[in-house]
Amino acid sequence: MSLKINKTIIVDSQQTAEAFKSGDIPVYASPALMAKSEELAKDLVIPLLKEGETTVGIEFSLNHIRPTEVGAQVDFEVRLVEQNKTILVYDFTVESKGQLIAEGTHKRAIINRQKFMEKLTKK
Repeated sequence: MSLKINKTIIVDSQQTAEAFKSGDIPVYASPALMAKSEELAKDLVIPLLKEGETTVGIEFSLNHIRPTEVGAQVDFEVRLVEQNKTILVYDFTVESKGQLIAEGTHKRAIINRQKFMEKLTKK
C-alpha cells in the first residue's frame, strides 16, 4: 500500500504536557501527538470508505523519543501499510528540526456508523 498523509503543525501551549496534565513541563505532550496521528490516520482513508462507514481506533503504539518545545514546527507522516478486511494498519513518524521525535503504529477498524452507535443503546 502506498497511501500516506503529511501534516505540519506548530506546537502551542494547549498541546503541552502541562495542559494535558500528562506531565508538569511545557513540552509537546504524548497525548497531543497521539491525537494528531490518529486524526491523520482517520483522514487518510475517508476517500476509500463506503456510504455510512467510518473508522475507529483500536490499537496504538508510540515511542516518544525526544522532547519538543512550544513554538517548534512538527512534521507528521502517517502511512497506511496494510489492510486486512476491515482492519487498517498504519505506521507513522514525527520529526522536528530534522530529528525523529516519535514513531509508532496504529490500527483502525472500518465500521458502520449507525450499527456502531446502536450498540450503545443495547446495553
